[in-house]
Amino acid sequence: MFTDAQRIYPAYELDIAPQREAAWIELFNQGIAAYSEGDVEGAIEAWKLAEMMWDLRPDASLNLAGLFKDQRRWDDAIGAYQRAIAGLERKPVTRVLPQEELHAREEQRIRTEASLAELLLFTDRFAEAETLLRRHLERDPTSVRVRADLAAALNESGKETEAVAIYTGLISETGLGAKDLFNIGIALYRANDFMAAAEAFERLTNLQPNSRDAWFNYTNSLFAAESWESLAAVGDRLTEVDPLGESAGLIAARAHLELGDEQSAVEGLDRTESAPIHLEGLRLLTSGPGTSILGQVVGNAAEPGTSVRLRFTFYGTNGALGTEPFTVSAPSQGTRERFEVSFAGQATAYRYELLSPPIP
Repeated sequence: MFTDAQRIYPAYELDIAPQREAAWIELFNQGIAAYSEGDVEGAIEAWKLAEMMWDLRPDASLNLAGLFKDQRRWDDAIGAYQRAIAGLERKPVTRVLPQEELHAREEQRIRTEASLAELLLFTDRFAEAETLLRRHLERDPTSVRVRADLAAALNESGKETEAVAIYTGLISETGLGAKDLFNIGIALYRANDFMAAAEAFERLTNLQPNSRDAWFNYTNSLFAAESWESLAAVGDRLTEVDPLGESAGLIAARAHLELGDEQSAVEGLDRTESAPIHLEGLRLLTSGPGTSILGQVVGNAAEPGTSVRLRFTFYGTNGALGTEPFTVSAPSQGTRERFEVSFAGQATAYRYELLSPPIP
C-alpha cells in the first residue's frame, strides 16, 4: 500500500519513509529472534519482509545472503547481495547523511561487491563478475586479488589475450596465493607460454611442497617447453608424490633419456611398468567441510582382485591436516574403474603413497 500511495502521490514519500524504517527495525529484530531460536526459515521470512519494507540498510539482505550461501542457494544469495548494493547506493529523503556515514556506506558497498564478485565467479557467471571487477580495478589498480580475479573471469569468457596480458604482469608480483598461481599457470599454459606457466607452478610448489597437483602441472609445463634439464629433477619429485601415475613416470624417464642418462631412464620405466596399478585423472574437490579425491584406477602388473593399499595425506595452508588410508582392488590390466577418497576436512593439497606389498 505504501508503494501504491507513493506512486499515486510521490510527495507521500516524506511521510512513508519513517514508517518504512520503523517497520524494518521491527521485522529485522523478529528475524534475529527467530534465528537465535534455531528457526532459520522464520528468520529468512522476516528478513525478506524487512528488505521489502525498507532497503537503505543492508543488514537484512546481507544476513539473507549468508544464509542462502550456507544452503547453497546460490542464485538467491546473489540476488540478496544485489539488493544490498542497490540499497547502499540510495540515500534517504528525510535527512542528510553526514560524511562519516556516507563513507561507511561506501566501504560497505565495496565489501559487498567483492563478496558478490566472488560468488559470481564461483557460479560461472563470468560476464557479471567482469563488470564488478573492472569497476574495482579502476578504484584500486594495484590490487593483486582484483587483477587475478578479473583475469580468471576474462579467461573463462574466452577473452584469453587480455587475460594472459594481466597474468603476465602478475607473475612477477609477490604475495600471490595458491589459487592465484594456479589460475595464472593454467592460463599461460593454454596460451602456449610454457616457461611462464612453469614459473607460476614452480612458485606454487614453493607454497605447497607436497601438492601432487602442483608438481604435476609444473612437470607438464616443463615437458611442453622441452626444458629437459629442469624436468629431470622436477619429474623425479613428481614420482615421489604421484608414485602410481603412469604419465609421471614416463615424463621423468623421457627427461633423463634426453639428457643422456639412460640408466635413470630405464630404471624409471621399469618402476612404471612394474607398478601394481596406475592412477589417472586425479582431481581434488572440496564440498562443505569435506574434501574428496576423484580419479580412475587402471589395472597394470597386479593380478586382478589384488588389494592395493594406499595412504593419502591432506594439507591445508598451515601444513598437514591428516591422512586417509585407502584400499583398492586391482582391475584387470588396462581396465579402468572410478574411485573416490573422502577426507573430513577442507584441504588445499594432497599427496599419496603406496603401502607395500599388495595383498593377493
